[in-house]
Amino acid sequence: MSKTTLAKIAPFVICILGSFFYVYDYFLAVAPSIMTHNLLATFSLDAGELGSLMAIFFLASTFFQIPAGLLLDRFGARKLLSLSVLVSGLGTLLFATATHAWELGAARLLMGIGSPFAFLGALFLASRWFAHRYFALIAGLVQLGAAIGSIAGEGPLALLVNHLGWRHALLAIGWVTLLLSLLFWLIIRDGEKRLSQEPEIKQARLRDTFKLPQVWWISLAGFASWVTVTGIASLWGIPYLMAVYNWSNEKIGYLYILFWLGLGLGSPLMGWLSDALKSRKIPFYICFGLGLIACLFYIEAPHIPGWLMVIVLIMLGFAASLQSLTFGIAKDIVPPKHFVAASGLINLAAVLTGVVVQPIMGYIIDRTAKAHGVVNTHYQVGDYQSGFVVIAVVLFLGLLITYFGLKETHCQSIHEVH
Repeated sequence: MSKTTLAKIAPFVICILGSFFYVYDYFLAVAPSIMTHNLLATFSLDAGELGSLMAIFFLASTFFQIPAGLLLDRFGARKLLSLSVLVSGLGTLLFATATHAWELGAARLLMGIGSPFAFLGALFLASRWFAHRYFALIAGLVQLGAAIGSIAGEGPLALLVNHLGWRHALLAIGWVTLLLSLLFWLIIRDGEKRLSQEPEIKQARLRDTFKLPQVWWISLAGFASWVTVTGIASLWGIPYLMAVYNWSNEKIGYLYILFWLGLGLGSPLMGWLSDALKSRKIPFYICFGLGLIACLFYIEAPHIPGWLMVIVLIMLGFAASLQSLTFGIAKDIVPPKHFVAASGLINLAAVLTGVVVQPIMGYIIDRTAKAHGVVNTHYQVGDYQSGFVVIAVVLFLGLLITYFGLKETHCQSIHEVH
């Protein structure tokens, strides 16, 4: 193969490989939902304790969201992605070999540390290797990786766990991840350095961004939109439907593909609809409204037919697709010099749902169970239902945030500066 041909395909190979970490990141985020019962039984945990331990992943990710951009600018994607994948692999191995609950927490901490670099690192490489006109398309394709990783982390992972056991399955994944880290170091290159700002300037703009009221309203809307992902699809949804239908984790895992299809297809559809209607707020009303209705049906899963649950899961995923539109309304409102920092804050708000919602739901599930004498792995359908009320409340608050807080831009740039 000639050097010219290699030069032409190198950007695609580098960016695809870099984006694979984002796929893996979402795989890690949802993986505990498949082995909830295993973890509860092995470590003698209750739902509140498990929810808190699993939320450490999102807590670590939240902490590093904003510094990640500054670190990438300084050290580049090759070093940070290779290191992040290595740390995630070590976290996976620690999780697989854990004998105490605190080791699970430490493992999730290691996994979460690298999480912010997955998405930002992929965008960093795209900005270095491709022309600006392709950036939006590439960002959309990278986002598609979240759905792919989530699908792999449920049905296919359940198949692997059921055949090998959860420890051996994660051991195999951990060792593959360490090899992936080596591959990142050998293949990824940072590309041509573009003009960038000094860290001091970026930090000053970050402070100014925090003073923009609409950034906070948009972030709150983003938080509310992502709650179905972290509250339902990433942890408590699978054991709930296992209890409802008396199905295996593998079968329920494949059923949840519908959720991720709703999310994956809804993201570009909401962007198109927003532009077609010349409205940012109408899609917010649609997604929050459909999400709230779907959540109420989801809570009543034992009393609805199976075909309706198919629609409910698609709608729950579709509701979360609104999160991608938060960046669109931010682009309309936020001055260009503040957009990157605003995007970091909005993305942080979505990740924060895992820190807040998973432990709260776990606590409510556990308290409900203990009220009628049930503990640990023997949670009943009604116990889970009490936890999902949190999701319904947050989605309703999303409607209120949209009505009272968000500005309608009609898809025009207004660059609020106060």
